Amino acid sequence: MLRKHRSALLLLACILSAALTGPAAAAELQDWLSHGFGSVRVFSQLIREDEEVLLMDGVLHFAYPRSFQVEYYSEEGPVTITGHNGFLEVQTGGDVQYSYERYWLFEDFANYLFALADYARRPWKFSGVDQVAGCEVKRYTAEGDPELILWLHEQSGLPFLLRQGKRTLVSVFSFIRDGEQTERITSVELELFLTKETAILQFDLGEDGWLPVRLTVKEPLGEVHTTFRGWSFREKWEDNPFRRLDTVRELNDQYFACLEEENWERALAIAQELLAAAPQFWQGYLYQAFAYEHLDNYLGVVENYQQVLMRQPDNHLALNNLAYHYLLREVNISKAIEMAERAVELERRAVYLDTLGYGYYLVGRLEEAKKILEEALATAPEEAVDEISGHLQLVLNALGEAE
Repeated sequence: MLRKHRSALLLLACILSAALTGPAAAAELQDWLSHGFGSVRVFSQLIREDEEVLLMDGVLHFAYPRSFQVEYYSEEGPVTITGHNGFLEVQTGGDVQYSYERYWLFEDFANYLFALADYARRPWKFSGVDQVAGCEVKRYTAEGDPELILWLHEQSGLPFLLRQGKRTLVSVFSFIRDGEQTERITSVELELFLTKETAILQFDLGEDGWLPVRLTVKEPLGEVHTTFRGWSFREKWEDNPFRRLDTVRELNDQYFACLEEENWERALAIAQELLAAAPQFWQGYLYQAFAYEHLDNYLGVVENYQQVLMRQPDNHLALNNLAYHYLLREVNISKAIEMAERAVELERRAVYLDTLGYGYYLVGRLEEAKKILEEALATAPEEAVDEISGHLQLVLNALGEAE
């Protein structure tokens, strides 16, 4: 057995001990996990072959079991990423964006540290004493699931082995003792098979108890090494950002539900609520523009796409859509063509090519329009074929060519 210097987790040790010593203590710690908050300094690198890539150097705050916030500095300025129930707010300088994209650090924290806490909170029943890695451990069976078995090292309060049937979920990878003449363990590495990526979670015993100091996740592109230091825990989070983010997420979901139902007036009302709740949520102007399109409110469409472009000058969707609305009414044609050209430059989509080709047609640049529209038609999604074909036919007619 390798006996390298490794670390351990205070909250996990406490949870495991409580879960296995009695219902009252377990219930108390379960409440702490449900409502407790913590912070830790995080330094993370991607290591592949001889290359080391810095991923993040900042501070992670968390609220068990599904809320996080990370703060760090980038070339663009300070960055704050807040995640709650899988919904993200990313603030970089004055720019704020929202999405359902996953953030790797939150995922790793939840998949490994929080996942261990989840197993620890389960009710366990003592079933015997065994030996694991040369250490005496107590064996426990999960109540209601006889296939889930835990081998607990009592001195550390860490699981030296956890199995679901024949599948190993957690196993001790290495540990060191406090000198050769003592059984006291001061550091432990656990190998985790909780997701498709294997990980090593390293713990140390310090003045404040067992705390995590390193997580190594073995990914296809290399190993992600994340170190933790300066853990702190508190009972509540002043100016908690998660309630507001939850409101934004709920309104966002309601908006898309209205789109599915084609309830455009309600969709517009919800978009307005979104902007009131989160004025920096620039996507809300896109939402309003989409609703105004279906309500045939030209001024509302133009105003909201302009609002998007004030905040995101290179937003290719807003550039294309505003250009197309100008072209349909044959106003601001030169400006519209410039916007359409920029949209195509940013992303060469069939619908963007269609807007540009139609703009060229309106100003008599017929050969260019034909070439652009033929390219658009060759790559068009099914729902856009008829419209692009119609624009191409206009060009062919103007050139005196056959269909």
